[in-house]
Amino acid sequence: MRTGVLIYKDVLSSLSPEAKKILGLILHKGAMTKSQLAKVAGLKPTTLNRMMLPLEKADLILPTETGESTGGRKPVIYDVNPRRYYVIGIDISRLYSQVVLTNLKMELIEKDRFDMDRNSSPQATLNRILDWIGRVMEKRGHGYVIGVGIGTVGPLDRQSGIILNPENFEAQGWENIPLKAIVEERTGLPVIIDNGANGAVLAETRYGSGKGMKSVIYLNCGVGIRTGVISSGTLVRTINDADDTFAHMVIDVNGKPCHCGNQGCVERYSSIYAIMEALAEEMTPEEMPQGKDRRNHKADRPVSYLELCREAEENDTTARQVLQNAAVRMGTGLANFIQLLNPGLVVLSGPLILHSQLFYEVCVEAAKRRRPWDKGGHLVFSRGGAFEENAISIGAGALVVEHYLEPETFG
Repeated sequence: MRTGVLIYKDVLSSLSPEAKKILGLILHKGAMTKSQLAKVAGLKPTTLNRMMLPLEKADLILPTETGESTGGRKPVIYDVNPRRYYVIGIDISRLYSQVVLTNLKMELIEKDRFDMDRNSSPQATLNRILDWIGRVMEKRGHGYVIGVGIGTVGPLDRQSGIILNPENFEAQGWENIPLKAIVEERTGLPVIIDNGANGAVLAETRYGSGKGMKSVIYLNCGVGIRTGVISSGTLVRTINDADDTFAHMVIDVNGKPCHCGNQGCVERYSSIYAIMEALAEEMTPEEMPQGKDRRNHKADRPVSYLELCREAEENDTTARQVLQNAAVRMGTGLANFIQLLNPGLVVLSGPLILHSQLFYEVCVEAAKRRRPWDKGGHLVFSRGGAFEENAISIGAGALVVEHYLEPETFG
């Protein structure tokens, strides 16, 4: 191995199903003693020792500390090695893109994040991401990368690794881009591609705020509203691997026309585009400069969603009302979604949520007002979840690990 360089190693696929089960238990439930592992896995100590042997030989797990004694020798606690194996996670979204390096425990080590604009063509975006990966692999030091995950907007041909015809990228040319093939060729690493929201909900459920929960909803509110759902422990996939399941739930049968062909979809009221459109509709002719596009320019009103969020928090009446109206619509649709899926955790994230406490609070309050599904008060709402703005990129890395541990589910 060359000194100072991360190198690809296909270590997980060579493990037996039994060894993968033990590795998964430690990853998802945390460090444990052998007696605790044997109890959780339902195994005899001799069988457990045999299953753990290849994990120890490969440096995937290691003794980290000594537990409390119950009268004899202090037990050894085993954990996943945080400094031997790594994954790369890529988040390609319409407002920004991000690439991270994490260990197998989904602990963030390094990242690069940049805004997407009209110059962010597929070539420019991927060149920046791949250049960063190259630099990180050169400087990082000893260790192995097991793969790259890409979380992006849909629709996708997931098996072929192609982003098909996504809407609302500022730059041109994002149709039919073979992301998987490009990244594999440049890095020499295996690549898993999926909708970013699917990766995020997986990360929250297996490594984050939803540990131990069977059903979790993740909603990313930005230019569009992206959905990731785990129900009864299973990642829910949609037709054509689309990520807009919730976005096109109809909440007003006589509402605004949507590009999907329906009327009154959640996205037509509660996405960034819809909110900025609603703000423009509140403008008077006197407020609109001559010759300007009223959707984008205003004399004394915000011209970006960031300004809108800020002014709403500062009690600008119009900005606040626009955000509140959008949040109430979102919460109404969310109540229906919760009624259908009965989750233990709802994570609201994405640019709009992370920049507007007001939007989050009004949305959650609106959902809770319609809550026959939560009379016991067991449902938890989270603003941003455990991973906040890093959820999709870390989730993309989680997809790689889970692909090896459960190929039938996440392959």
